Amino acid sequence: MKQPRNIAVLAVITIIFAWMMGCGGCNPEPIPSGMSPTQGPETGGTTVQITGEKFDMKNGVTVTFGGKNAQSVTVPSETQITAVTPDGMAGQSVSVVVTNKGKPEVPVTLSQQFTYTDATPPTVTMNEPADGTIISEYEDSLNVMNSLTVSFSEPIDSNSVSVDVAVTKTEDSMSEPMNATLSGTVSGTGDSVTFTSDMPMRAGRMYTVTVSGAADMAGNTLASSHTFSFSITSPEALYKYHVREEDIQEENGEAALKRIAARPEIFDNEEMWTRLVAANQDDYIFDRTRLSVGQLLLIPRGRAWGDK
Repeated sequence: MKQPRNIAVLAVITIIFAWMMGCGGCNPEPIPSGMSPTQGPETGGTTVQITGEKFDMKNGVTVTFGGKNAQSVTVPSETQITAVTPDGMAGQSVSVVVTNKGKPEVPVTLSQQFTYTDATPPTVTMNEPADGTIISEYEDSLNVMNSLTVSFSEPIDSNSVSVDVAVTKTEDSMSEPMNATLSGTVSGTGDSVTFTSDMPMRAGRMYTVTVSGAADMAGNTLASSHTFSFSITSPEALYKYHVREEDIQEENGEAALKRIAARPEIFDNEEMWTRLVAANQDDYIFDRTRLSVGQLLLIPRGRAWGDK
């Protein structure tokens, strides 16, 4: 009687062993079938829902995005996983892997990938002229420059950039600005833009530039406005002046004399053109209606002319 019983026990043991060798008691492999959303910011923190079958509710699961462990992974059911993405690199698409924690651990890769989007706003990396620049060398005091450049940390949409330029006098200037702001246009490609003023920037002025609104290709906007200033010193006052081509090329006569009188090295005031006439017509035959390039003009100054 004992032999049949032993044979029965042996048979049961054999069946159990075979079942175990065939992994009948193993943790099943997860079967992920979908993921939503499939993209999120590079900073991480996106809550992703993964659907499928045989997710391990008892032992839990691990989820990786591009090899990095997800945060706050929960398994509310055998068909659903909730995971929060780690940080990544903007523009990179990474594999998503789900692994049941029960033994044996078999990682399974989703057919979908997760794409990290740009979430970093641009910053200003350089501006020209640099902040605090003092320009003291130039050829024409009324046309020192007409543009400035701003560079960013990444390509930006030039149409999104706003550039405001405030104008004030320098300590050595003889006059106040006619306009408190300088208008102009913004253009550019890639990671830099150029502001071109509608009127030339002149000597004896400080220009304070405020850059705002710059958005990168992903729509991230400059976190705060960027401000810098530069100044152009006034030239030394002249007592003699040779007429330049730019003084008379638009219109001769009174208009030309006004442009000359407005020069920072002359009177910095176009209304004082009559003083030029009064001083020069006394010394030689002077035709106020026809100036010529290279013509010498005396610049009258001193108490006799009402100066302090």
